[in-house]
Amino acid sequence: MGKRSKGLGEVRERNRLKKQMLSSCKQYATQLEKENYDLKNDPGSVIGQFVGQFRELYGQNQRLSVLAAALISKVGLDNKVVLNKAEMEAYQTKRINIKWELPEGVEKAEDATEYIFTYELQDAPPEGQPVQATEQPTPAVIASAAIVEDAVPEVVEATFEDPIDAVLPSSSE
Repeated sequence: MGKRSKGLGEVRERNRLKKQMLSSCKQYATQLEKENYDLKNDPGSVIGQFVGQFRELYGQNQRLSVLAAALISKVGLDNKVVLNKAEMEAYQTKRINIKWELPEGVEKAEDATEYIFTYELQDAPPEGQPVQATEQPTPAVIASAAIVEDAVPEVVEATFEDPIDAVLPSSSE
């Protein structure tokens, strides 16, 4: 009987030590998750700047994909448009700025039932494109400069799954 109780005491002691280690590991993991969240969301840090640029690029890509799909379905037969290689390569060395405007008389993007898209081409810098924030749409026709001076730009919110969490997961968000 003495042998069994001695073995049970050792097991209990090992379990107590495991619980202590598990507790400190959980605390450390929570601390690391908080630091990860803070790094990802601090626009002053290098990682925060990268994450911000990544999110902006991802959002731009999503919006461009929606625009391309809508144009293909509007212009193409059987939801298909055929472009030759030369047509595509004509834009390779260009910086393309796609602009969107609201129809006349519409002040907010949420109230619009249609949008006006135009584009502007510029020569791309040889060192590559910097990430630029997306511009908000503007009314197509503005009656006077006074309206522009008094106008406060409306922010259009769109919900996209945040792909940066797949790369840098954070459970604190």
